[in-house]
Amino acid sequence: MISGINGTNLVLEAMVKVRIEKGMINRASIVKGEHGYTVQFYGPAAEWNGEPIVLCSARNPYEPRQFKSLDGAASQVSKIGFDDISITAVSSKT
Repeated sequence: MISGINGTNLVLEAMVKVRIEKGMINRASIVKGEHGYTVQFYGPAAEWNGEPIVLCSARNPYEPRQFKSLDGAASQVSKIGFDDISITAVSSKT
């Protein structure tokens, strides 16, 4: 397993693209939380300390990136490189 930024489970878009090319990430999930939508990644090497890898932004790399809309999150997943996007209604526990 490879951690994200500073030993956390947070990764930048560029890191995700490389991990997709290497086959480490093969699926993305959009999760609705209290403050918006986050994008989590899954695959053979897409966990860190038992938690899925989560997309963060370059502006704030130490917090998960929050999308205001489901469309925005889906657009970002598509931009990262996933051709097929499957959206399942999932709510985070917090």
